[in-house]
Amino acid sequence: MRKSFYKIAVTAGMLLCCGTLAQLFAGDSTAAPATPAAAPIAAPQGSVYGKVYADYYYDVSDTPIVEKSQIELTRVYLGYKEKIDDHFTTDVLLDVARLSTVTSGTATFTPPATVGLKLTSTANTQYYAYLKTAYVAWKDILPTTTLNVGQIPYFAFDVQESFWGHRYLYKTLMDNEGWESSADLGAKVQVAPIDMLKITAGVTNGEGYKLPQDSYGKYKVAGAAQVNPVKELTVYVYGDWMPVGATTDTAQSTVAAFAGYNITDMAKIGVEYDYQSRQKGVTNHDVYGMSVEGMYSVIKPLEVFARLDKMWSQDDWNLATYGQEGLTAIAGLQYSPITKVKFALDYQEFTPKSVGLRNSRIYINGEFDY
Repeated sequence: MRKSFYKIAVTAGMLLCCGTLAQLFAGDSTAAPATPAAAPIAAPQGSVYGKVYADYYYDVSDTPIVEKSQIELTRVYLGYKEKIDDHFTTDVLLDVARLSTVTSGTATFTPPATVGLKLTSTANTQYYAYLKTAYVAWKDILPTTTLNVGQIPYFAFDVQESFWGHRYLYKTLMDNEGWESSADLGAKVQVAPIDMLKITAGVTNGEGYKLPQDSYGKYKVAGAAQVNPVKELTVYVYGDWMPVGATTDTAQSTVAAFAGYNITDMAKIGVEYDYQSRQKGVTNHDVYGMSVEGMYSVIKPLEVFARLDKMWSQDDWNLATYGQEGLTAIAGLQYSPITKVKFALDYQEFTPKSVGLRNSRIYINGEFDY
């Protein structure tokens, strides 16, 4: 009896030891489960982008102003854009161009008999890279509100430029005349309270992206509204006010209005009117401009386009500056085999209001995006 009890006790002890060893090697099955790993943070999403503009022209004027013909790489844009998260995006853009590709001229006009025209062009033909934009965009800082801070894309004619769609062969009116810049240092906020309305307000240096702040520390304040009452119609109004010099008595102001209508998916027409008072702070130096444009796609890759610009000034004070008063006519055919590649064969002519040289050229223009 004792032997049987002893065997049972030994057997039970061995089983208990084996169970303990097994639990030590296997781990405690009653331990709390491990804390799950935190979800990984999404990596920023960045991309390089850019545009290249090039052209060839042949001057058919009676008396060519500069070279008879020329091949030119007119513009190269190189940018990097990064989406940090759902709210923040950064963007940096370089603008590469020659120091000066525009021939300047001065005319002396004594009505009705005589006109003298002197044209000069810079000898420096090197390419220079300008920092065009460098900013951060904060989306939904408030509901349906985006804030841009830094050297920002400006909004005086961005809607007009997008509708025109042929920046690679000719700028919009205010851009071409130098009334407004396409980028500036400062801040702008855009609010879209409803789907059909966008309101933009901004405060900037007013000097553009190639010049520093003026010595008086004055700023440009501006506002704009874009309305799309129907999908096919875009209406855009813009206005700004900028003191020039030591006082506000010589403030320059600008008002612009644009309407563009997509008649069908194949055709559209746009009209623009611009007015700038006290240009560069000079009393009675008011300038005006009007532009009418139309585009029609014959078939999907081919588009016929035409545009007419008229520029004039109060009491013709700006008549002596060649290129600032008169008519500019553009007409041509664009071929775009894919979205990021465009070619155009077009005719461009400037007729000055005063008696002077008419500038007429045939162009082959090209653009490719990346």
